Amino acid sequence: MKQQNKLPEIPNQNEVDDREHIKSESDKYDAHVNFYYTNIINSLVLFTFNAEQLDKMTPVLIDPLTELYEELQYAFTPVSFETVFRKNLIDLKFREDLLNFKSKVEEMPNEIWDWEFINENKKWKQLRTYADELLSKIGVSSRTYNDEFTTIILNTGEIIKSGKKS
Repeated sequence: MKQQNKLPEIPNQNEVDDREHIKSESDKYDAHVNFYYTNIINSLVLFTFNAEQLDKMTPVLIDPLTELYEELQYAFTPVSFETVFRKNLIDLKFREDLLNFKSKVEEMPNEIWDWEFINENKKWKQLRTYADELLSKIGVSSRTYNDEFTTIILNTGEIIKSGKKS
């Protein structure tokens, strides 16, 4: 029996457009991957800080306690978070550890999200230790907040620090 050569299927125009659109979207996120990586690392770094260290961040973060939570939410925005792994800035094996950390933060009772609890509360101490361990596992030795992308604008509108554009 003679075998017939089967011609490859030609994708329809909608499939081609979808693939091009996805690639275009990926390229947009890829261009900002260093910014997304910095957000994740900064979020962990902030959680290693005690109350005094967080308070010293006031010139950069304005309200460090609020920023602690907000930075985490922003760093774990799904498309940004996944881009960091897709581009191999953080090894994929740490993805679940990072998501578990975020879950632990979100499980913290509202009543202990206050300055008076940060240094002494058992849950805060555990989060500080967990964040520190995660940074070490990922290979980050510094516990310094990276303000490379931070812009600081006074109430008067004066820009006193202009961060790098992502």
